[in-house]
Amino acid sequence: MLDNKTIGVIGTGNMGSALIEGLLRHDVSCRILCYDSDAAKLDSMQREHGLSCATDATGIARGADVIIIAVKPDAVAPLLAGLRDALAGKVLVSIAAGVTMDAIEKVCAPSQQVVRVMPNTPALLGEGMSVLSPNRHATRESLILVDQVFSCSGRTLTLPEKLMDAVTGLSGSGPAYVFTFIQALADGGVKMGIPRKEALILAAQTVAGAAEMVLESTEDPITLRGRVTSPGGTTIEGVHVLERSGFSGIVMDAVEAATVKAAKLGGNKA
Repeated sequence: MLDNKTIGVIGTGNMGSALIEGLLRHDVSCRILCYDSDAAKLDSMQREHGLSCATDATGIARGADVIIIAVKPDAVAPLLAGLRDALAGKVLVSIAAGVTMDAIEKVCAPSQQVVRVMPNTPALLGEGMSVLSPNRHATRESLILVDQVFSCSGRTLTLPEKLMDAVTGLSGSGPAYVFTFIQALADGGVKMGIPRKEALILAAQTVAGAAEMVLESTEDPITLRGRVTSPGGTTIEGVHVLERSGFSGIVMDAVEAATVKAAKLGGNKA
């Protein structure tokens, strides 16, 4: 469906550029337009990728079929207010954290197609997790189109917007939890005598491999864990320490705390 479509990206920071690079990496047959208020970022996109850059946000809205808003949350409303007429008949995508569908629809035309998306930073490497939530005006074809765009930067799921705060707390903030775990795992190796560089490699690859096993397996994580924990072995000793210290509960509390914070930022109650 991306064939002969024009994808416009307003905001070429980390996430905006990650989405653009994902499309380029998959060599999809679509035209890419971009705009950023920072001229240096636009120059970089033109120089590195030879992209067409608009002189303003209105140029993106008028020239693209799908317009991705990748700016800071507080800049979304004033930006959309200025693009209201130019967005008619287009698919609007917002990746701004905490900006609700209601807030977006208030500054858009009544029948505007909107898909709210929560991506995460591994999209920078094409290993992202993006959750899509369409509004009532978004057609099935439009949702498929947006899904294809974000699939170029990783995996996608479609969930109702009421779960978006929880998605933010889990996959949006999740990479930070995993980085913390990897650091702690590596520190444990260093404490036991493994050099720092090698300990980090061991820790990161162990997490990456275990995650891939979960994604590729039909079994749940606890069943997979059971295959590693031999009776009376070393692994069950370590798992015992983690659970005795409340490891699972702490992670669940972290997701809950981030979800509540996301709800407050978006003006919702959780």
